[in-house]
Amino acid sequence: MSVAATVLGAPVERREGRLKVTGGARYAAEYRLPGRVHAWPVPAAVARGRVTAVDTAAALALPGVLTVLTCENAPRMAEPEDAALAVLQDPRVPHRGWFVALAVAESPEAARAAAEAVEVTYAQEEHDVTLRVDHPRAYEPETANGGFPGRREHGHPESAFAASAVRVDVGYSVPPLHNHPMEPHSSTAHWDHGRLTVYASSQGGTAMRDTLAQMFELPEERITVVSEHVGGGFGSKGTARPDTVLAVLAAKATGRPVTVALPRRFLPAVVGHRAPTLHRIRLGADADGRLTSLTHVATTWTSRIKEFVEQAAVPGRVMYAVPQSLTTHRAVPLDVPSPSWMRAPGEAPGMYALESALDELAGELGMDPVELRVRNEPDREPDSGRPFSSRHLVECLREGARRFGWAHRDPR
Repeated sequence: MSVAATVLGAPVERREGRLKVTGGARYAAEYRLPGRVHAWPVPAAVARGRVTAVDTAAALALPGVLTVLTCENAPRMAEPEDAALAVLQDPRVPHRGWFVALAVAESPEAARAAAEAVEVTYAQEEHDVTLRVDHPRAYEPETANGGFPGRREHGHPESAFAASAVRVDVGYSVPPLHNHPMEPHSSTAHWDHGRLTVYASSQGGTAMRDTLAQMFELPEERITVVSEHVGGGFGSKGTARPDTVLAVLAAKATGRPVTVALPRRFLPAVVGHRAPTLHRIRLGADADGRLTSLTHVATTWTSRIKEFVEQAAVPGRVMYAVPQSLTTHRAVPLDVPSPSWMRAPGEAPGMYALESALDELAGELGMDPVELRVRNEPDREPDSGRPFSSRHLVECLREGARRFGWAHRDPR
């Protein structure tokens, strides 16, 4: 099959398709370098605290085990910009699942057995993992993910809401969502005369190289990141993750190539996730359905070691023509893994809440939900006032409604 001249709507040959269906595609854990060994992490079993002792005797006595790295003997790194990458550098445990040791052995099976034989003692501390709107540590961040301002306000939304002919004041909650690509996060690292090569399952090879250069204090030109095939990522492979750092540390400690392939059950704690969000939305409209006021307050959690705020209130800034609006975020630092990118960050939970509230407003107005949206279509981007380069939302709504017979539905 020849490659189509246009991509949209046309079949296109996958250049790597034959390799994948015949098993010839090599993923990050499948580079069988000479002398390669394997490593298996030990996750923390407490929600918050410090490691006070690590007994590795039983692990080191197992056949094929080379070493067990802990914060006491792991190679040192420069402090990373992303605190979630500072593994095996100190005894702190910021959340359950944080890696506190790494067993290195000749085979994956031996590495896993060694990791299971490691005994870790902790000094536990009180922890808090519950998100709630009235949390005393909630704060309004300066920015949300993507660099969006944490808060935007136009006019006087509260007084406009109070004076509106029709009002809805509703709340929604969206649970956390976790990245679970078909290929779990894996890395193979190899040091050779001061040069570092990393075979990684990464959506951002250049970003990973830059991060490793900073952490291991190497010129960027002495680091090569190879991401030949990536078995999914959903955003979680856009930056370096702890599996890569552990592989590099272990390779440096042993002088041999090392593969770290995370088991799927470890992923929720160490590769990012979409944090849960609590939404309060207040919409005001006149009797004809034209919006007069919009308030969207989105509350979410972040970890104690790294701020990441899901930009869930941002859709309210661009979707509808509203003269008076407030869109703001509130973050609650908790003893939880660090959130990060998960497909359509911000828009996925934010649009769900906003569009659900608009449907409820349509019900209060007794108006067709499609027509309510059309009636509030902006002619410029509402938040900035800049003209759209193109915007065909109304045409999409009309065509979608036509195709599945929206006009003939029972509105009840």
